[in-house]
Amino acid sequence: MRVPVSRIRRQSGFSLIETLLVIVLLGVAVAGMAAMFLNNVSKSHEPYLRQRALAVAAAFMDEILHKRWDDSSPLGGGCVNTGTALCSSGPAAAGIGNEEPLRSDWDDIDDFNAISSQSPPQDASGSAMPGYEGFTVSVTVSQPGVWNGVPAADVKRIDVQVTSNNGETISLSAYRVNF
Repeated sequence: MRVPVSRIRRQSGFSLIETLLVIVLLGVAVAGMAAMFLNNVSKSHEPYLRQRALAVAAAFMDEILHKRWDDSSPLGGGCVNTGTALCSSGPAAAGIGNEEPLRSDWDDIDDFNAISSQSPPQDASGSAMPGYEGFTVSVTVSQPGVWNGVPAADVKRIDVQVTSNNGETISLSAYRVNF
């Protein structure tokens, strides 16, 4: 007995080729996502190291800016005589140079000019900062010239550079005026 054509059910579903094509496409998509994930994971430490280098640079800059302008600056504030109209009285300026040998004795911003490729960075007492192995600090104090109308002899520029152990450098600059 033959079954009428109208009663035969057509089977539906995916063919073997369609199934394999879906598996291959999903494999390619997962491989691409895995590659992006691995790339992000391999660079995930960089923001952390950048933040730590910035924290070291800010700590150094903060310490430096809270010191006297010059070795001859009066305690509690005041300017030194640089021969300009800005400050024509008071003790004579000592000039840029590191006068004190011990870090704990550094009392003016010029003393920090001695820091060149210090690794690991040192705290205010001269002790190595724990956890910052591989970080390098350099400080430059200079008199760049006339700044915002202030005579060159009364301006000092402070540049702090911190290089993290992955080679990225953070730089901070500030100006101090003889007041």
